[in-house]
Amino acid sequence: MPDLERDITKDQLFKLFQKQFSAEEQRALLRDKLRKSTRLNLYEISPYLRERTREELGVYLKDVYVYLQDPLVATINPDIGIRPVKVRWEPGLIDGPTSARLAVVDYNIDSGCLYPCALWNKTEMRFEGPDDQPLGLDQSNSFQFHQVCVWAIVQSVLDIYESPFALGRPIPWGTDGHRLIIVPHAGFGENAYYDRRSKSLQFYYYGTTSALKFTCLSHDIVAHETGHAILDGIRPYYYDYTSVQTAAFHEFIADLTAILSALRNNDIRRQTGIETKGDLSLDNVINAIAEEFGEHLTGVKKLRDAKNPLTMQNIRGYDSPHHCSQVLTGAVYDILEEITLNYLKGEDSPKTPPLTALWWATQRIFRMALQPIDLCPPVDIQFIDYAKAVLHNFAITEPADSPKRGYYDQLIRRVFHERKLCEKPLKKCEKHPEECHLRLEEPPSRWDIYHDIESISQSHTSAYYFLHDNRRRLKIPLDQDIFVSEVYETNKYTRGARRLPREIVIQYIWREEFKLEGSRFGSLEGRNAELLCGGTLVLDGRGNIISWLHKPGMDSAEGIKRRENLENHIARQIELRTIGIKGEMEVDVFGPWTSPVVAEEQVGALRLELTPHIRNTIYMSPDEIEKDIEDKRESSWREEEWTMNF
Repeated sequence: MPDLERDITKDQLFKLFQKQFSAEEQRALLRDKLRKSTRLNLYEISPYLRERTREELGVYLKDVYVYLQDPLVATINPDIGIRPVKVRWEPGLIDGPTSARLAVVDYNIDSGCLYPCALWNKTEMRFEGPDDQPLGLDQSNSFQFHQVCVWAIVQSVLDIYESPFALGRPIPWGTDGHRLIIVPHAGFGENAYYDRRSKSLQFYYYGTTSALKFTCLSHDIVAHETGHAILDGIRPYYYDYTSVQTAAFHEFIADLTAILSALRNNDIRRQTGIETKGDLSLDNVINAIAEEFGEHLTGVKKLRDAKNPLTMQNIRGYDSPHHCSQVLTGAVYDILEEITLNYLKGEDSPKTPPLTALWWATQRIFRMALQPIDLCPPVDIQFIDYAKAVLHNFAITEPADSPKRGYYDQLIRRVFHERKLCEKPLKKCEKHPEECHLRLEEPPSRWDIYHDIESISQSHTSAYYFLHDNRRRLKIPLDQDIFVSEVYETNKYTRGARRLPREIVIQYIWREEFKLEGSRFGSLEGRNAELLCGGTLVLDGRGNIISWLHKPGMDSAEGIKRRENLENHIARQIELRTIGIKGEMEVDVFGPWTSPVVAEEQVGALRLELTPHIRNTIYMSPDEIEKDIEDKRESSWREEEWTMNF
């Protein structure tokens, strides 16, 4: 340690090697004394270092505190209140906080005030308030603490998705530029949302003057909105309101992000393991989403519950993306619950204590739930597409000789069947797998014209030539001009940090126009709409097809059915009077829109998009959900208050 020996006194060095310092003191000593050149070298190689090595070398920032859940949970259970979190140091950190991918701009539209930002002290490697004091526990009421808190949560969620155990690649934003703006105190209102147009995450505050509550302090809400931003970056055409299920998938990924972010926290996982003894069917802080906000709105200490009984049959006729999303959220939570129970019982492995079982289950559900997103089609995703991707991703990532392969495959299939993603009985599908709706369409067995895999991955144009030369195999009409929306490679891990084969992912899209005919389309009758078509093709390093999920055009029976579904969806929005035509209504980026759905004419065709901060939500307790299922009520936008994005 030649560099360190010059900066650490002999007495400190002696104590360090005699282990008279605590582990935290040792890390702090190393972190504080690292030279800039050493820290830069550690930053360069940090992606290849184990987590424990990073901690021991002290490459994380000091005094970064966040609410592990929200202020309400912190009051009830201080053990999961405000805690320090690990945020990796990076060069170029400045006031704000502002980092490579994020910039906090604390502007309040109601008051027109730009609040003083948290100050970066590069000597002490920490953020401080205007009084030069570190933003610790005693500063939790300051806006600068809020700024660092929300920034750290967003950064940690981004790190989760970029991890090799998730998507294994840098995640783009769905906006111009590479910095996402975070607005911690955007104004007064029961609201929080991601907005592509302003390239921002907007967090509001609510309550009374004497007891304000801040959405930027809710870990679940911040993680949820970050999940929206991340999904928009990797699948930007899911932003188009082509169906309720497409919008609901956005909400599912956002809620899943909040759940996985909680699971990744050692304190929350430990507390959950102690309280439930590993039985996740019991109420806990992981399945309860946004406790403080939920209590404010409904009197129930949760906004939504991952532990719910909803199936595809139960959501027919519902128009609320938030409500419908709970089918997939519940399915993933069911899988997590059973995996944890399996580890506890030791049915396929030695019995494990609750905390260990929950950690192992967390690692597995991360890979199971997040890695399949890369296989999903680029447009018009339906719940069944995600279910197929989960099953197929498991098949290609789990070792063929794994003793647990059959168990997990059956578990996933059973849960998806219970949620009615395939309405046929499971036993029938086991006997006749070719009839199961969860079965993935066979990809092309060979190419009409071969292209070298290295040339395919070089650029969007190179990928286009490959797609064009193999239109027949990929069912792409000859008369449609396709464009490549994304080409990227992944570096993913599976169990035990085993590297998965290199993946080259190609997303391609085309648009097919049709006319809206009939009185049911109201003022939109006679206008053109468009059907988004395309596919996601995943190749390995040798050019073999790993996965292919696509959305065909109107030259096929499936494509005609897709057009009918889209027409019915548009007609339904007309019936509910939710659509406003852009240019014919008053729109303010930071203020209220007059309609929850915006129709915008682009290149002669209408495109529907949900207004980011007026999305309807059904607030229901589990008992209310059960009663609603029994009553089989039909919901609509018009019967509910148009509220907020979360």
